[in-house]
This record gives sequence, structure tokens and C-alpha cells, in this order.
Amino acid sequence: MRVTASCNGSCGELIQGWLGDSQKLVSYGIDRFSKVTIQTGVASKVIKPKVEEAIYRTLDHLGIPISEKEKLSFLIDSDLPVAKGMASSTADIAAACQATAAYYGRKISRDEIINICLAIERTDSILFPTLTLFEQKNGSVRECSGWAPHFYVVVLETEETLATEVFHSRKTDRLFYQQREQFADVYRKYEIAVNERSLRKLGEAATCSARLNQAILPKPYFSELLTLRRNYQWLGINVAHSGSVVGLMIEKLDEIPTALAAIKKSGMIRCYSKVSVHQSCYQGVRLIEAGDVNEKGDDCRGFQRFGENYDNTGFNEAVAKSRVSNSTL
Repeated sequence: MRVTASCNGSCGELIQGWLGDSQKLVSYGIDRFSKVTIQTGVASKVIKPKVEEAIYRTLDHLGIPISEKEKLSFLIDSDLPVAKGMASSTADIAAACQATAAYYGRKISRDEIINICLAIERTDSILFPTLTLFEQKNGSVRECSGWAPHFYVVVLETEETLATEVFHSRKTDRLFYQQREQFADVYRKYEIAVNERSLRKLGEAATCSARLNQAILPKPYFSELLTLRRNYQWLGINVAHSGSVVGLMIEKLDEIPTALAAIKKSGMIRCYSKVSVHQSCYQGVRLIEAGDVNEKGDDCRGFQRFGENYDNTGFNEAVAKSRVSNSTL
């Protein structure tokens, strides 16, 4: 038996800050995924403690004997970089939960998966089908907007990594708390953007949140990026508030070549060593294939693959062709 589930990652957060009595955030997913396969076989040698914990917790939650874990192996196929603020751990954990449940023919809800994620680490809102205000530590706030805006994003990655659990401390909590009044203004901008379904205003809210984050976890070339955004009328700039990645939010596909040329000309690729083009994605976690596998594991019987396309998130071929790395810049 073999089952594979996937979950999209993110490009940082649209907004993040202190609201009410705790930190809250709104994430958007991108079409970059982690896939986890659960299959019968010798226990995996891959060291992924959070994935193993997700499997154990899923078994326990579903009332399946933990001894069943010894019969399983897991494989991870992810194109999400680790510790850069792209929700790689959340995607791994969520996909592992879904695959484990499906392996035993059981159903597991999105909220159940989110609760397992939260029991393991701080989590964001990439599992929701629309933009969602989320309390990242315990999930006490889950306010879905009902809006899944489509836009393109040029993702800028540095070599720097920063684990979420390392970043969050009393010091950073205090810094977010000190910005609570400014962030309240950011959140109001976000609410207006949602109510009006305005990409332009959404980008402005994201940019304001990114500006605030410069006092907590500054991003290199940020002022230069603000200038480029103003000059080229991009929607906005969003950042990983507890990571290193930066996203340039762009409304139209035909604006991307100009954006890439501007980045190249600016010289900031000396710092942002990888540049790639994606689009917003609200797929969340889902089962993508399941079936029987023979003993050698190199053939399938009765194997079922689930559709890859879904509304508002099918990847445009032109975008795929425009994806770039530092070697093409």
C-alpha cells in the first residue's frame, strides 16, 4: 500500500503582528509543494522528527495502535527550502497527517490537521482555501475572509536560514507587541482590501507590514525594493516575518519580465541568490495518489491518481517558462 499527499508552501506572510492579545498573521500559499508518501515497508532512515511526530500524532488521534508505525516508511519530495519562511515544516507535517490517515482508509479534517500541526510547532494559515487571519501559536483565531486573490509573485531567496522556533522568543514577542498600534493600522488596511476585493490595497497592507518588520528582522535592499515597487507600480512587497524570503507581488503576467530585468540591473542578486516566479495558490493539503504496491515497491496495482488541477490555481504555462534562477539572471 502506498499513499501520497501534498501541501503547498508559502512566500512568507502577507501581514503579521500583534493584534488583540497575541501575534496573528495572514499567509498566502504559492504553487510550490511538499509531497509525503506513506507506504508499507522498512522504517525510513530519513531524519525528519516533525514528520515522524505528525505520523505518531495522527495515529493516536485516529485511535490506531502506535505499533502500526513500525510497519510504515515515508518519503518526502519537497521543493520548499527549509528555514527560510516558506512554510516547509507546516507543509511536511500537514501532508504527513493526510497521507497517514488515508493509508488506513480514514478521513481527517482540515481543522484536525491544523490542530496536530499546532501541537508540533507554530503554524500559519496555508491550509485554508482563502486568506485567513490566524493565531499562529495555538490556533485560537481562524477568521476566513472568503477571498482567494490571484496574483503573481517573484520570490527572492538569500542563503540565510532561520528556524521559526529559534526566531520566536520573549525579545521578538516584545518587539511585535511594541508595534501593536502600527499593526492595528496595517490590519485595517487588510480588512478594507478584503471587503473591496482590492489587490492594490492588499499589496499596500503587505508592504506596510513588511516595513514594520524591518525593525525586527530586516531584509537586505529593502529600500531599493520599495523604490522599484513605486517606479514599476507593483502591487506590493511581502516578507517572511520570521524568515529570510521576500515576495514581490505582481498583478499581471506581462509585468514579470520587466520585474526580473529591474532586479538584475539593481545588483541585488548578489544577496538574493535565487529568484523564482510563482503564483498564489490555495490548495492546502490534499490526497494526490493512493493504491497497492507490490512487494518490490517498483510497480503498482489498482493505483489511483487524483487530479492535479483545481479552480484558480492551475499553473499558467507562460509562468512556468518564466521561472528563473540566478543562473538566468
